[in-house]
Amino acid sequence: MSFENRSFGGNRSSESGTLLERGGRDYFNISGHSRKRRWIPLSLLILLLVVFLGAYSYYRSQVDGGSSNQKVTLTVSSGEGLSQFANLLALKKVIGSSLIFKIWLQTQPAVLLRTGSYVFVKDESFHKVITTLTKGPLLDKLTVPDGLTLAQIAVKVGKIPGHSAADFLKVAESGQVRSPFEPKGVNSLEGLLYPDTYSFDPSTSNRAILQLMVNSFDSHAKAIGLTPKTVSNGLTGYQIVTMASIIEKEALYPGDGNKVARVILNRLSSHMKLQLDSTVFYALGNNVSHLSLADLQINSPYNTYLHHGLPPTPISIPSQAALEDALHPATGNWLYYVVVQPDGKEAFSSTYAGQLANEKLAQSRGLG
Repeated sequence: MSFENRSFGGNRSSESGTLLERGGRDYFNISGHSRKRRWIPLSLLILLLVVFLGAYSYYRSQVDGGSSNQKVTLTVSSGEGLSQFANLLALKKVIGSSLIFKIWLQTQPAVLLRTGSYVFVKDESFHKVITTLTKGPLLDKLTVPDGLTLAQIAVKVGKIPGHSAADFLKVAESGQVRSPFEPKGVNSLEGLLYPDTYSFDPSTSNRAILQLMVNSFDSHAKAIGLTPKTVSNGLTGYQIVTMASIIEKEALYPGDGNKVARVILNRLSSHMKLQLDSTVFYALGNNVSHLSLADLQINSPYNTYLHHGLPPTPISIPSQAALEDALHPATGNWLYYVVVQPDGKEAFSSTYAGQLANEKLAQSRGLG
């Protein structure tokens, strides 16, 4: 009985010990497994955090840019999209990564990319790049001073990228753009463009540029009371512009313009030839600095030494002052004038004898 009890007791003890061992193994296995489960996710989390912080830091460095002051001028071609332009921005080092720029763009409002040139800075922030693009391209500028001819204006336009002097002249003389001052049968904008500085988008066509200049002329002429229907001193609006274009070239001294206007009107009313050097210069294409006797015989409708009346078209673009002088000539009976002062001031006379005396005075001052 005691033996069985001991056997039985031993068996329980054995079974109990087995359970403890299993329990111990299970405990340690579970404990060990638990430690591994905690350690692996934590290491991955730290690694991911380090990667994320590094990536974000790089991303921000690209978005924020640097502090370079090196300017870069880039041109957006016609039909080019922002994605394509981003590659050029990266190539020219305006931005560091075109890929990150494109990703960043997905978080921004849409940008309209317009054809033309833009000035950026190397290593620029994405926000500044977008601000520059949003403002639009650099505007082309065309400065047209008083007294230029249509051909001379065309040369200036031809120096603007994307424009041609020949095409500008062709459009100006084709009737595609007309001025309300042009009479029937005249297809030339000579003298009908306003002298000014014009700013326009690089994509602006020659036709649009001409229309802009014609509109400016019309508004400035209207402001001083000159319209296509104006009739003054027996001259039509177009003839007044033609006379103003001559005044622009002949009156070198401020204040002499209205006197020159009177001389022209007096000669016209007396059926005298105008005999104006400026019209012969125009006939010669303004390619000479002095006129010879042979030049005065050139067979051209613009040669007022040979033909009576005003030339068929203006010979330059008149300033607003010249237009006003043509509208409001001085009162006098002068028929002649000549420069007698180094500053361009002219002496006026009503007789040929008076003109000869003034010419002698001019020669004595080295102005002949």
